[in-house]
Amino acid sequence: MEYQFSPIRFDNRGYIRDSVFSILRNAILDGKLEPGQRLVERSIAEQLKISRTPVREAIRQLQYERLVTYIPRKGVVVSGFSKDDIEEIQLIRTTLEALSCSIAAGKINDEELDYLNSIVNQISDECEKENNGKLSMLNKRFHECIWKAADSPHLYYFINTLCEYVNKFTHLTYTKPGRIQEVILEHRAIVNALQKHDSSASYEAMKKHVEKSGQIFLKMAYSNKNS
Repeated sequence: MEYQFSPIRFDNRGYIRDSVFSILRNAILDGKLEPGQRLVERSIAEQLKISRTPVREAIRQLQYERLVTYIPRKGVVVSGFSKDDIEEIQLIRTTLEALSCSIAAGKINDEELDYLNSIVNQISDECEKENNGKLSMLNKRFHECIWKAADSPHLYYFINTLCEYVNKFTHLTYTKPGRIQEVILEHRAIVNALQKHDSSASYEAMKKHVEKSGQIFLKMAYSNKNS
């Protein structure tokens, strides 16, 4: 049975377009819309109880992000993620996150450092409960605090966009025995470098952390598959 969307109602047309894009994008990244599934403009508009124009605009934006593909005589279908896709996204993410952490080292304040330390402590408290959803949320807050501390709006936008892809995948790594303990140590190394306002050490600590996460995910997800 195909996934069904709930109706939305907004007065502002631009806001409707953005909302439709977010709804479709999240449905794809969450796996509710599976690779190869057709996106029928009229059907989606009817389910959301809106006109077809914002749906068409949202689908066009999804094509730009390569989340959907137009296939002649079939229409628009959901794209799948290959191993090469994930490797490319991870490479870009690693570079941008390391850069953001390096910049943040020169700008981060005591309040932000205290917040980062509190998140690491919360992750440590939660690791025995095996609550991957809570751990993912805390991990996102940790990274987001550093992106914001860098105070670079364009860099923040690019990293946040990439991480919306990555966060859907990397929660799998938390199921690897001992990984959460490794994450705690890696986070503490990042915070330690930031506390020293050492840009070079901050860059390397974040690079090591993100690279390790990506390597573990790829090994777990594709070790027994042909890409």
